[in-house]
Amino acid sequence: MTMKKLFLATLATFTFALIANADSGGVAILDIDEVARQLGVEEKVRVDLLTMQNTLNAELQKTQSNLQNQMAGVEQAAGQNPTEEQRRQILATNQQLNSEFNRLKSQAQQTLANERVRLINEFRIKLEPIALDAARAKDLHVVMMKVTPPVFAYDPSVDITADTAKLAMEAGMQVEAPAAPAPAATPVATPAGDDKGKGKADAKGKGKE
Repeated sequence: MTMKKLFLATLATFTFALIANADSGGVAILDIDEVARQLGVEEKVRVDLLTMQNTLNAELQKTQSNLQNQMAGVEQAAGQNPTEEQRRQILATNQQLNSEFNRLKSQAQQTLANERVRLINEFRIKLEPIALDAARAKDLHVVMMKVTPPVFAYDPSVDITADTAKLAMEAGMQVEAPAAPAPAATPVATPAGDDKGKGKADAKGKGKE
């Protein structure tokens, strides 16, 4: 048996054992993404992250401008005909400023990714006891998310998505997202896994050689 098949067999055994050991033999299925949509949480998280992204982009663009000015000052001091030593200094300065900008850009991207995880985890923690209440109402004692891990098949009667959303609304978890801000003109910081709108990393863009 291959390692992959062994892993799948072990996972299946664990899953079936979990189901078998659940009181009343029942597992509830929850579409947490749908609950987040109904509560307005999905849109609020999107808007909050976009607002933070725009703020980080503005800070990065300001930093990029400052670094470019520093580079221009070094080149101006060297004049039109720099010596070999000055050319080396220009190149070294350009590399140093680019490295600093890339470090700040990565830091901004990580900050955005961490905030995304924090907001999602915050929602899941608040929803957990509510989902369990919805499950117990159907005499089910284990809640499995519909998407993660993947559910192959289930009886609709064990789906507690609508019940959970209703209880969450009654518990005051429904939110109203503010108006989404316009995206930054030249996005630099983007959420993890999003390659759209990545700005140029160079502090100067070029150096004299």
